[in-house]
Order: sequence, then C-alpha cells, then structure tokens
Amino acid sequence: MGRLAACPKPTAIVYLSGDICRQTVGGFFSREVRPVIHQASEIPEIPESFLARWQNTTDVMAGIFDVPAGLIMRVLPGEIEVLVSSRGEENPYEAEDKAKLDTGLYCETVMSTRRMLHVPYALEDPEWAQNPDVAMNMVSYLGVPLFWPDQQVFGAICVLDNKRHVYQDKYVELLREIKKSIERDFVVITQQRQLTASNRELQQALVRLTALQNELLRSEKLAALGAVVAGISHELNTPIGNSLLAASTLQDHAVDFLTNMEHGLTRCRMQQFVRTVEQGAAILMRGLERAAKLLNTFKQVVEDQPVRDRSHFDLGEIMRVVVAQLSHAIQGSGHSVHCAIEPGIVMDSYPQQLALVATQLVSNALQHAFRPGAVGTVRISAQSDGRGKVTLTVRDDGVGIPESDLGRVFDPFFSTQLGQGGSGLGLLIVYKLVTATLHGSVEVSSGSGQGTCFTVVLPLSAPKVLNNSECPLPQPTAVLCDRVRPS
Repeated sequence: MGRLAACPKPTAIVYLSGDICRQTVGGFFSREVRPVIHQASEIPEIPESFLARWQNTTDVMAGIFDVPAGLIMRVLPGEIEVLVSSRGEENPYEAEDKAKLDTGLYCETVMSTRRMLHVPYALEDPEWAQNPDVAMNMVSYLGVPLFWPDQQVFGAICVLDNKRHVYQDKYVELLREIKKSIERDFVVITQQRQLTASNRELQQALVRLTALQNELLRSEKLAALGAVVAGISHELNTPIGNSLLAASTLQDHAVDFLTNMEHGLTRCRMQQFVRTVEQGAAILMRGLERAAKLLNTFKQVVEDQPVRDRSHFDLGEIMRVVVAQLSHAIQGSGHSVHCAIEPGIVMDSYPQQLALVATQLVSNALQHAFRPGAVGTVRISAQSDGRGKVTLTVRDDGVGIPESDLGRVFDPFFSTQLGQGGSGLGLLIVYKLVTATLHGSVEVSSGSGQGTCFTVVLPLSAPKVLNNSECPLPQPTAVLCDRVRPS
C-alpha cells in the first residue's frame, strides 16, 4: 500500500459550514451514511507533460505556503494515491504511495464531502488525533477537491504541515486558483482522450470502409472480368466462325475431290478445286489474322510488362512518324489529317507509348467520326504551357459523340462497330497508357454534330515506370510532311 499506513477511523466525523469542512466531535455523519466518492468510471492516463507541469506547481505551492508537503491526490478503485508530491527533505510522501479508502485520511474527507477542508492543528481535536496523516507528523491540513469536467471526483490538491498552521484567506484563494488551473488541464486531457477515441473510431471506420471498398473492387473486377470474357467471346466468334466454316467447306471439297479421283479428273474439276482451296485458305488466313490481332489487343489491355524505351525525343517528329505510319489508312478513308505541333517541344518520356496513344486516337477518328461518304479532317496539335506540361489534342469535325455516350468512351468494349472491325478497346488502351505509363490525363469533349476533341495533358519529363503495358509500335517506314491528304 505504500507508505500511507492505515489506522482506525476516527470516531467523530465532520460537518459542513459553507464550503469549508470543519472538524467537530460528534458530528452528524455516521459510518453508515458517510458520503460515497463518486469517481469516474474510467481513469484516463495522465500525459507526462501534464505531470511535469503539476510537479513544478506543487513545488512552488509548497514553497509559497511554507510547508513540507504539497500533494495532488488521485482516487482509484478502493484506494487513494499520491499522484504528485512536492520535492523536499521533510516531505514524508512520495509519488505512487497508496492507502485504502475509508481509513480517515484528510483527503478522503475532502473527496467524500466534495468541499474544502481546513485542519489548523489535529492534535488538539479527537476528530483527527488518530488520522493516518498525523501518524506521519502531518498535523495541519488545507485541501480542496479536484473534479473532472463531468464533475466526477478526480482527487484533491492539498498542503500539509508538521506544525500548527492557520491558513489565511489569501492562501485559500491561491489554492483555489491552482485547483482551477489543474481542472482546466483536466478539460484538455478529456478533450485529448475524446479526440483519441474519435480517431480510433475513425481508424476502425476506415478499416471497415477499406474492407468494403476492397470487396466492391473485387465485385467490380469480377464484373469487369465477365465483360472482358463476353467481349472476347463476341469478338473472336466471327473470325473463328468464318474460319471453321471455311475449314469445313474445304474438308467437304477434299472428300469430293478424292471421290472424283477414283473416276478420273477433268482439267475443269481440277481448276475448280484449286480455286476453292485458294478461297478457303484466304478466309482462314483472314480469320486467323483477325483473331491474332484481337488477342494482341487484349494482351495490351490486361498485361503489365516493363517499359524500357524511355528517351529524349522531339514531340513533332514523333507525331509526323505516326501520321506517316497511318498514311495507307488515311488514304483509304478519304479523309485528311493535319499535324501542327509547336516547334521545340522536347520530352523525356516513352516515345513508343506516346506514339501508340496518338495512333489509337487518329485511327479512332478515321473509323468512327464521319458518316459514310463524307470527307472530314482530323487535326493533331500540341502546345507547351511553359511549366513542365504539354497538351496534345486530336480533334475531328465529324458527327460527334452523343452526351449520353461520353462517359462510356473509355469503357472496355464500348464501340459502335463491334464485330465490324472495331474491338472497343482502343480508347481503353489510350487511357491506360496515358495515366499509368505517361503519368498524364486524358479527357474527351464532344456534342452531336460538333466533332470530337481528345485532350491529353502530359508532363514533359515522365516519372520512371516500373511496370506497365508495353505496346510496341512498328518502326517508321516513311517521313511525312505536316499535312496528309487522301489521293
């Protein structure tokens, strides 16, 4: 129990006069009706910074009051503890000293009555003559209760002397001011505790939210996987179906050819069989090439591979190479492409991936932007903002995209030409390359009959990419001027 020794409880109790609890013989409190100390249900930890400040306070308080002991007492379940004790050779109390409740300590009375107690000289009064504090030669006492913000008892702050000591009003007021200061600290401690509890609840909520988010992501991934499987199945169905039909036809013709061989072949039947084989082989090749192209596109979307082609390059040169590689497709479409790039834009980035982005955007415009028979224009432009960013735009003067579809253009397998040469993955590849590899952003603006503009904002110096899709671009075969028109 520490150095606070227990002793029999005094036979006389105290009565209240104003807010001061004074000793008397034969007071009206009995053992059965002694007030209960209503302490907080939970005892918060006191931060070391507050304990250090309270230590200085009790040291100064003991010096001003000219007493050997200044104490801050704390009530615990079933016992009372010296929380802070002034430092001095004549102070018999030490921090962490404890005694059981209901032993008649001065501070116990303060806490049970919730009032100030002033005992000038305990040895002259039977009420306090057997007090455990008297056994430690502390014959004079002045103390006030300390309360948490919810008015539950924390303990008491007090001064004790080994001689008669009648405390003047100024000392009583000083003790009350110290009490107020410590109780203001209780407010801060309580607020900090509440904040810690709130933070803990927020962290728990964040954990739950993260778990829910992960579950939603798993659900979305499953849904996306279903869409990918459905899209792959749909896209591969046509070339594979055509190839199977051609193979079956060739098999039938081969059987007929073998049968005819037994009865003799004419030159006409031989030529007819050769033409059938050639046509069937051509269908098979087209189907297989289409399937291989689709699978390569799917691979670009779903695989992460290291990107190793980072280099310094002139943006204008890359865009002219892109247009040159698309020259055959441009001429076949009947549309024109204009390339106007601000001179001197040098980037430290991934030229192959950037070229593929531009290729996909231009190809998308040539395939989807214009009505059949119409002649349109696609314009590629780029400007530097002078702050480490470059804006690349691919704009057409075609039919535009309805507002209801704008939010879906980067979704997998969104296309108006599924099964007709469009995989619905080109713009998804653009989005993935721009955001993941080139560390930029891409936006689309359009309206029915107003054309479409894709805006790509990129850093001139891209961060290093550890893993992402590697999308190889064929080496350029020609150098093109700034403008290409169909012949």
